[in-house]
Amino acid sequence: MTVKELKEKAKRMGLSGYSQLRKAELERFIEDNTLHNSEILFTGECSGDREWLKHRKIGATETSILVVDNAFRHGLINRPDKYTSPYLIYLERKGLYQKDISFNSQVAMDFGHYAEDFIIAHLPALFKNEFNIEVQETKKGNQVVGNKDFPLWSCTPDSWVKIENEWYPVELKTGNSFTSYEWEREEVPDKYFAQVQQQLAVLGKEKGYLVGFVDNRFTKVYEITKDKKLVDIAYQLTEKFQKCLDKNIEPELNGCEAECEFLKQEFKGFGNPLEQTPILDISNSDLNDYTSLMDTKKMTAGELKEIEEDMKPFTAKIQKKMLELETETLIINGSHLATWKIDSRGYKRFTFKELPEDKKIREVA
Repeated sequence: MTVKELKEKAKRMGLSGYSQLRKAELERFIEDNTLHNSEILFTGECSGDREWLKHRKIGATETSILVVDNAFRHGLINRPDKYTSPYLIYLERKGLYQKDISFNSQVAMDFGHYAEDFIIAHLPALFKNEFNIEVQETKKGNQVVGNKDFPLWSCTPDSWVKIENEWYPVELKTGNSFTSYEWEREEVPDKYFAQVQQQLAVLGKEKGYLVGFVDNRFTKVYEITKDKKLVDIAYQLTEKFQKCLDKNIEPELNGCEAECEFLKQEFKGFGNPLEQTPILDISNSDLNDYTSLMDTKKMTAGELKEIEEDMKPFTAKIQKKMLELETETLIINGSHLATWKIDSRGYKRFTFKELPEDKKIREVA
Protein backbone atom coordinates (compact mmCIF):
# COMPACT_ATOMS: atom_id res chain seq x y z
CA MET A 1 0.00 0.00 0.00
CA THR A 2 1.11 3.56 -0.69
CA VAL A 3 1.45 6.20 2.02
CA LYS A 4 -1.79 7.77 0.82
CA GLU A 5 -3.64 4.44 1.01
CA LEU A 6 -2.24 3.77 4.48
CA LYS A 7 -3.41 7.18 5.72
CA GLU A 8 -6.86 6.55 4.26
CA LYS A 9 -6.96 3.22 6.11
CA ALA A 10 -5.91 4.89 9.36
CA LYS A 11 -8.66 7.47 8.87
CA ARG A 12 -11.28 4.75 8.32
CA MET A 13 -10.12 3.12 11.57
CA GLY A 14 -10.74 6.38 13.41
CA LEU A 15 -7.06 6.82 14.31
CA SER A 16 -5.26 10.12 14.82
CA GLY A 17 -1.71 11.38 15.13
CA TYR A 18 -0.38 9.75 11.97
CA SER A 19 -0.12 12.67 9.54
CA GLN A 20 3.68 13.03 9.83
CA LEU A 21 4.51 9.32 9.82
CA ARG A 22 6.54 7.68 7.08
CA LYS A 23 5.42 4.52 5.30
CA ALA A 24 7.13 2.01 7.62
CA GLU A 25 5.96 3.95 10.67
CA LEU A 26 2.42 4.08 9.28
CA GLU A 27 2.37 0.33 8.69
CA ARG A 28 3.57 -0.34 12.23
CA PHE A 29 1.12 2.24 13.63
CA ILE A 30 -1.85 0.59 11.92
CA GLU A 31 -0.71 -2.90 12.91
CA ASP A 32 -0.34 -1.89 16.56
CA ASN A 33 -3.89 -0.54 16.52
CA THR A 34 -5.39 -3.80 15.23
CA LEU A 35 -4.18 -5.91 18.18
CA HIS A 36 -6.96 -4.71 20.50
CA ASN A 37 -9.52 -1.94 20.97
CA SER A 38 -8.12 -0.55 24.21
CA GLU A 39 -6.12 2.66 24.70
CA ILE A 40 -2.42 2.63 23.81
CA LEU A 41 -0.62 4.67 26.49
CA PHE A 42 2.88 4.12 25.09
CA THR A 43 4.57 2.31 22.21
CA GLY A 44 8.23 1.30 22.37
CA GLU A 45 10.63 -0.73 24.50
CA CYS A 46 8.74 -1.89 27.62
CA SER A 47 11.56 -3.18 29.84
CA GLY A 48 14.18 -1.76 32.16
CA ASP A 49 14.28 1.80 33.50
CA ARG A 50 12.89 3.48 30.40
CA GLU A 51 10.20 5.94 29.37
CA TRP A 52 7.46 3.27 29.50
CA LEU A 53 7.48 3.45 33.31
CA LYS A 54 6.08 6.99 33.13
CA HIS A 55 2.93 5.62 31.49
CA ARG A 56 2.49 2.56 33.71
CA LYS A 57 -0.34 2.41 36.22
CA ILE A 58 -0.87 -0.62 38.49
CA GLY A 59 0.33 -3.43 36.27
CA ALA A 60 -0.59 -7.06 35.81
CA THR A 61 2.28 -8.36 37.96
CA GLU A 62 1.40 -6.05 40.86
CA THR A 63 -2.28 -6.97 40.55
CA SER A 64 -1.40 -10.66 40.69
CA ILE A 65 0.47 -10.09 43.98
CA LEU A 66 -2.62 -8.39 45.43
CA VAL A 67 -4.76 -11.37 44.39
CA VAL A 68 -2.33 -13.97 45.77
CA ASP A 69 -2.01 -12.05 49.05
CA ASN A 70 -5.80 -11.95 49.37
CA ALA A 71 -6.05 -15.69 48.69
CA PHE A 72 -3.42 -16.37 51.37
CA ARG A 73 -5.22 -14.23 53.96
CA HIS A 74 -8.46 -16.10 53.29
CA GLY A 75 -6.81 -19.51 53.64
CA LEU A 76 -7.20 -20.45 49.98
CA ILE A 77 -3.46 -21.05 49.53
CA ASN A 78 -0.78 -22.03 52.03
CA ARG A 79 1.82 -19.36 51.30
CA PRO A 80 1.97 -15.84 49.86
CA ASP A 81 4.30 -15.01 46.99
CA LYS A 82 7.88 -15.28 48.22
CA TYR A 83 9.38 -12.51 46.08
CA THR A 84 7.24 -9.48 46.94
CA SER A 85 4.05 -8.35 48.68
CA PRO A 86 1.53 -5.47 48.74
CA TYR A 87 3.59 -3.94 51.55
CA LEU A 88 6.82 -3.97 49.52
CA ILE A 89 5.04 -2.75 46.38
CA TYR A 90 3.67 0.14 48.47
CA LEU A 91 7.16 1.02 49.74
CA GLU A 92 8.56 0.78 46.23
CA ARG A 93 5.88 3.12 44.87
CA LYS A 94 6.70 5.56 47.67
CA GLY A 95 10.41 5.44 46.86
CA LEU A 96 11.21 3.81 50.21
CA TYR A 97 12.30 0.42 48.90
CA GLN A 98 14.22 -0.91 45.94
CA LYS A 99 14.69 -4.62 45.53
CA ASP A 100 18.32 -5.64 45.71
CA ILE A 101 18.86 -7.71 42.58
CA SER A 102 21.70 -10.22 42.85
CA PHE A 103 24.05 -10.96 39.97
CA ASN A 104 22.37 -14.31 39.31
CA SER A 105 18.91 -12.73 39.38
CA GLN A 106 20.04 -10.04 36.95
CA VAL A 107 21.44 -12.68 34.62
CA ALA A 108 18.12 -14.57 34.80
CA MET A 109 16.19 -11.38 34.01
CA ASP A 110 18.47 -10.56 31.08
CA PHE A 111 18.13 -14.11 29.78
CA GLY A 112 14.35 -13.86 29.98
CA HIS A 113 14.43 -10.63 27.99
CA TYR A 114 16.72 -11.96 25.27
CA ALA A 115 14.95 -15.33 25.14
CA GLU A 116 11.65 -13.70 24.20
CA ASP A 117 12.53 -13.51 20.49
CA PHE A 118 13.45 -17.21 20.46
CA ILE A 119 10.25 -18.21 22.27
CA ILE A 120 8.03 -16.05 20.06
CA ALA A 121 9.62 -17.54 16.93
CA HIS A 122 8.64 -21.02 18.14
CA LEU A 123 5.05 -20.18 19.16
CA PRO A 124 3.47 -21.39 15.87
CA ALA A 125 5.08 -24.84 16.21
CA LEU A 126 4.30 -24.94 19.93
CA PHE A 127 0.61 -24.11 19.45
CA LYS A 128 0.34 -26.66 16.65
CA ASN A 129 1.86 -29.33 18.89
CA GLU A 130 -0.12 -28.47 22.06
CA PHE A 131 -3.51 -27.38 20.71
CA ASN A 132 -3.45 -28.32 17.01
CA ILE A 133 -4.00 -24.60 16.37
CA GLU A 134 -2.66 -22.81 13.31
CA VAL A 135 -0.96 -19.54 14.25
CA GLN A 136 -1.11 -17.15 11.32
CA GLU A 137 1.29 -14.58 12.72
CA THR A 138 3.18 -13.59 15.86
CA LYS A 139 4.20 -10.21 17.22
CA LYS A 140 6.41 -9.07 20.07
CA GLY A 141 4.70 -6.81 22.58
CA ASN A 142 5.75 -3.16 22.63
CA GLN A 143 2.84 -1.34 24.25
CA VAL A 144 1.62 -0.04 27.58
CA VAL A 145 -2.16 -0.44 27.34
CA GLY A 146 -4.96 1.12 29.39
CA ASN A 147 -8.74 0.77 29.51
CA LYS A 148 -11.33 3.37 30.56
CA ASP A 149 -13.35 0.64 32.29
CA PHE A 150 -10.36 -0.10 34.57
CA PRO A 151 -8.70 3.32 35.00
CA LEU A 152 -6.27 2.17 37.71
CA TRP A 153 -4.80 -0.61 35.54
CA SER A 154 -2.34 -0.86 32.69
CA CYS A 155 -0.65 -3.87 31.13
CA THR A 156 2.31 -4.62 28.86
CA PRO A 157 1.67 -7.86 26.91
CA ASP A 158 4.84 -9.83 26.14
CA SER A 159 3.67 -11.08 22.75
CA TRP A 160 0.72 -11.80 20.51
CA VAL A 161 -0.51 -14.65 18.31
CA LYS A 162 -2.96 -14.29 15.44
CA ILE A 163 -5.46 -17.16 15.24
CA GLU A 164 -8.35 -17.15 12.75
CA ASN A 165 -7.72 -13.44 12.09
CA GLU A 166 -7.98 -12.52 15.79
CA TRP A 167 -5.06 -11.40 17.96
CA TYR A 168 -4.59 -12.93 21.43
CA PRO A 169 -2.03 -11.97 24.12
CA VAL A 170 0.64 -14.45 25.19
CA GLU A 171 2.38 -14.06 28.55
CA LEU A 172 5.91 -15.54 28.52
CA LYS A 173 7.62 -16.85 31.66
CA THR A 174 11.22 -18.05 31.78
CA GLY A 175 13.00 -19.71 34.69
CA ASN A 176 15.48 -22.31 35.87
CA SER A 177 15.42 -25.35 38.13
CA PHE A 178 14.95 -23.08 41.18
CA THR A 179 11.58 -21.88 39.86
CA SER A 180 10.46 -25.16 38.29
CA TYR A 181 8.28 -25.89 41.37
CA GLU A 182 5.84 -23.25 40.12
CA TRP A 183 5.01 -25.46 37.12
CA GLU A 184 4.71 -28.86 38.81
CA ARG A 185 0.90 -28.88 38.96
CA GLU A 186 -1.44 -29.25 36.02
CA GLU A 187 -3.29 -26.09 37.10
CA VAL A 188 -2.12 -22.65 36.05
CA PRO A 189 0.16 -21.16 38.75
CA ASP A 190 -2.02 -18.84 40.85
CA LYS A 191 -0.15 -15.58 40.37
CA TYR A 192 0.27 -16.09 36.62
CA PHE A 193 -3.43 -16.90 36.25
CA ALA A 194 -4.29 -13.63 38.01
CA GLN A 195 -1.76 -11.76 35.90
CA VAL A 196 -3.30 -12.98 32.64
CA GLN A 197 -6.80 -12.18 33.93
CA GLN A 198 -5.80 -8.56 34.49
CA GLN A 199 -4.35 -8.37 30.98
CA LEU A 200 -7.49 -9.84 29.42
CA ALA A 201 -9.61 -7.25 31.22
CA VAL A 202 -7.45 -4.32 30.12
CA LEU A 203 -7.16 -5.58 26.54
CA GLY A 204 -10.85 -6.43 26.23
CA LYS A 205 -10.06 -10.02 25.25
CA GLU A 206 -11.96 -13.17 26.21
CA LYS A 207 -8.95 -15.48 26.20
CA GLY A 208 -5.17 -15.46 26.17
CA TYR A 209 -2.22 -17.79 26.63
CA LEU A 210 0.54 -18.45 29.15
CA VAL A 211 3.81 -20.12 28.13
CA GLY A 212 6.37 -21.42 30.63
CA PHE A 213 9.95 -21.83 29.34
CA VAL A 214 11.95 -23.36 32.21
CA ASP A 215 15.42 -24.95 32.08
CA ASN A 216 15.68 -24.16 28.37
CA ARG A 217 12.58 -26.08 27.37
CA PHE A 218 8.88 -25.40 26.96
CA THR A 219 7.43 -26.63 30.26
CA LYS A 220 3.75 -25.74 30.11
CA VAL A 221 1.34 -23.98 27.77
CA TYR A 222 -2.08 -22.84 28.97
CA GLU A 223 -5.09 -21.38 27.22
CA ILE A 224 -6.79 -19.10 29.74
CA THR A 225 -10.37 -17.84 29.49
CA LYS A 226 -11.40 -14.58 31.17
CA ASP A 227 -12.94 -15.06 34.61
CA LYS A 228 -15.16 -12.02 35.23
CA LYS A 229 -15.62 -12.81 38.93
CA LEU A 230 -11.86 -12.88 39.51
CA VAL A 231 -11.40 -9.71 37.46
CA ASP A 232 -13.96 -7.92 39.66
CA ILE A 233 -12.24 -9.11 42.85
CA ALA A 234 -8.83 -8.12 41.50
CA TYR A 235 -10.01 -4.62 40.64
CA GLN A 236 -11.60 -4.17 44.07
CA LEU A 237 -8.26 -5.14 45.63
CA THR A 238 -6.53 -2.65 43.34
CA GLU A 239 -8.90 0.13 44.44
CA LYS A 240 -8.16 -0.73 48.07
CA PHE A 241 -4.41 -0.66 47.39
CA GLN A 242 -4.70 2.67 45.57
CA LYS A 243 -6.40 4.14 48.65
CA CYS A 244 -3.39 3.00 50.69
CA LEU A 245 -1.14 4.89 48.27
CA ASP A 246 -3.32 7.99 48.27
CA LYS A 247 -3.75 8.13 52.07
CA ASN A 248 -0.24 6.92 53.00
CA ILE A 249 -1.57 3.82 54.76
CA GLU A 250 0.88 0.93 54.76
CA PRO A 251 -0.68 -2.44 53.76
CA GLU A 252 -0.45 -5.19 56.35
CA LEU A 253 2.61 -7.44 56.14
CA ASN A 254 2.06 -11.08 55.16
CA GLY A 255 5.42 -12.48 56.31
CA CYS A 256 6.73 -13.57 52.91
CA GLU A 257 10.45 -14.25 52.43
CA ALA A 258 11.08 -10.90 50.75
CA GLU A 259 9.47 -9.00 53.63
CA CYS A 260 11.49 -10.92 56.21
CA GLU A 261 14.70 -10.21 54.30
CA PHE A 262 13.79 -6.54 53.98
CA LEU A 263 13.11 -6.24 57.71
CA LYS A 264 16.36 -8.02 58.51
CA GLN A 265 18.30 -5.62 56.30
CA GLU A 266 16.53 -2.66 57.83
CA PHE A 267 17.45 -3.64 61.39
CA LYS A 268 20.81 -2.08 62.27
CA GLY A 269 20.62 -2.37 66.06
CA PHE A 270 19.53 0.41 68.40
CA GLY A 271 21.94 0.16 71.38
CA ASN A 272 19.03 0.01 73.84
CA PRO A 273 18.59 3.80 74.21
CA LEU A 274 15.38 3.30 76.18
CA GLU A 275 15.50 2.87 79.95
CA GLN A 276 13.32 -0.20 79.72
CA THR A 277 12.16 -2.64 77.08
CA PRO A 278 8.99 -1.41 75.35
CA ILE A 279 5.85 -3.54 75.50
CA LEU A 280 3.68 -4.46 72.52
CA ASP A 281 0.10 -5.68 72.98
CA ILE A 282 -0.88 -8.23 70.35
CA SER A 283 -3.88 -10.53 70.07
CA ASN A 284 -3.56 -13.64 72.24
CA SER A 285 -4.73 -15.73 69.30
CA ASP A 286 -1.80 -14.61 67.11
CA LEU A 287 0.65 -15.06 69.99
CA ASN A 288 -0.64 -18.54 70.83
CA ASP A 289 -0.48 -19.59 67.18
CA TYR A 290 3.14 -18.46 66.95
CA THR A 291 4.29 -20.08 70.19
CA SER A 292 2.50 -23.29 69.19
CA LEU A 293 4.40 -23.31 65.90
CA MET A 294 7.66 -22.74 67.79
CA ASP A 295 6.95 -25.74 70.01
CA THR A 296 6.06 -27.88 66.99
CA LYS A 297 9.27 -26.80 65.25
CA LYS A 298 11.35 -27.87 68.25
CA MET A 299 9.63 -31.25 68.42
CA THR A 300 9.83 -32.02 64.71
CA ALA A 301 13.38 -30.81 64.03
CA GLY A 302 14.88 -33.83 65.72
CA GLU A 303 12.31 -36.19 64.24
CA LEU A 304 12.80 -35.21 60.60
CA LYS A 305 15.92 -37.33 60.11
CA GLU A 306 14.22 -40.31 61.72
CA ILE A 307 11.20 -39.89 59.45
CA GLU A 308 13.43 -39.79 56.38
CA GLU A 309 15.22 -42.93 57.55
CA ASP A 310 11.87 -44.68 58.10
CA MET A 311 10.87 -43.84 54.52
CA LYS A 312 13.97 -45.36 52.94
CA PRO A 313 12.93 -49.06 53.02
CA PHE A 314 9.73 -48.35 51.11
CA THR A 315 11.57 -46.05 48.69
CA ALA A 316 14.19 -48.71 48.05
CA LYS A 317 11.50 -51.31 47.37
CA ILE A 318 9.85 -49.07 44.77
CA GLN A 319 13.13 -48.07 43.15
CA LYS A 320 14.25 -51.70 42.89
CA LYS A 321 11.01 -52.59 41.11
CA MET A 322 11.46 -49.65 38.73
CA LEU A 323 14.94 -50.93 37.89
CA GLU A 324 13.56 -54.40 37.22
CA LEU A 325 10.84 -53.02 34.96
CA GLU A 326 13.19 -50.46 33.39
CA THR A 327 10.68 -47.65 33.89
CA GLU A 328 10.91 -44.05 35.08
CA THR A 329 7.29 -44.00 36.24
CA LEU A 330 5.31 -46.51 38.27
CA ILE A 331 1.72 -46.45 39.53
CA ILE A 332 1.30 -47.89 43.02
CA ASN A 333 -2.05 -49.48 43.98
CA GLY A 334 -3.74 -47.38 41.32
CA SER A 335 -3.61 -44.32 43.59
CA HIS A 336 -0.01 -43.08 43.74
CA LEU A 337 2.65 -42.26 41.15
CA ALA A 338 6.38 -42.79 41.61
CA THR A 339 8.81 -41.06 39.23
CA TRP A 340 12.56 -41.45 39.03
CA LYS A 341 14.35 -39.24 36.54
CA ILE A 342 17.73 -37.70 35.82
CA ASP A 343 17.36 -33.97 35.25
CA SER A 344 19.37 -31.74 32.93
CA ARG A 345 22.03 -31.26 35.61
CA GLY A 346 22.50 -34.95 36.20
CA TYR A 347 20.62 -35.14 39.51
CA LYS A 348 18.61 -38.31 40.13
CA ARG A 349 15.27 -37.17 41.48
CA PHE A 350 12.74 -39.58 43.00
CA THR A 351 9.22 -38.36 43.73
CA PHE A 352 6.17 -40.08 45.13
CA LYS A 353 2.76 -38.43 45.11
CA GLU A 354 -0.93 -39.21 45.18
CA LEU A 355 -2.74 -39.10 41.85
CA PRO A 356 -5.65 -36.66 41.34
CA GLU A 357 -9.01 -38.35 41.91
CA ASP A 358 -9.86 -38.38 38.20
CA LYS A 359 -6.54 -40.09 37.38
CA LYS A 360 -6.80 -42.89 39.94
CA ILE A 361 -7.27 -46.46 38.73
CA ARG A 362 -10.07 -47.98 40.74
CA GLU A 363 -9.31 -51.61 39.87
CA VAL A 364 -5.76 -52.85 39.46
CA ALA A 365 -5.28 -56.16 37.67
